[in-house]
Amino acid sequence: MTDNSLSQEPSLFGSTDQRTALRAQAEAYVLRANLMMRRARILVTQDRVDACALLTDRRNALGQHFQRYQRLKHGSIFDPIVAYAPTSSKIVARGMKIDCMELGQEFVAYQTRWLRVPPSEWRWYKADMLATADKLSLHLDAELRAIRQLLMVAEFYQR
Repeated sequence: MTDNSLSQEPSLFGSTDQRTALRAQAEAYVLRANLMMRRARILVTQDRVDACALLTDRRNALGQHFQRYQRLKHGSIFDPIVAYAPTSSKIVARGMKIDCMELGQEFVAYQTRWLRVPPSEWRWYKADMLATADKLSLHLDAELRAIRQLLMVAEFYQR
């Protein structure tokens, strides 16, 4: 009697369903972050100086959202790749970790600069907010494309 099944070690992220779930989680985080930034952008571009308190709350909520996303991508995507993947993927994942941490520090500095937005500083806040939101959005979109690629090729990795 012959066994026709192939004996393989589990892939880096387990089953296809697990990789699909990780990709979906990353996509949901990026979608939500972009939505949060778009909503804040509307208030800022409409010069809603009266919404400063709301914008502070939204910056804090976005910061918490980014922290949760960072824990997911580092703990469930980047770290396993750095530990188990081929060298080329390790280099990409390490670079993504570094970029993520640097951008996280930039966002914290942005939050700190604007703990309070006095109306007299609105124009500087507006310019900083729009530039920061643009940078974050571009980074998130590029990062998500790279995560999708890393997860797609992970099917070929063996522990």
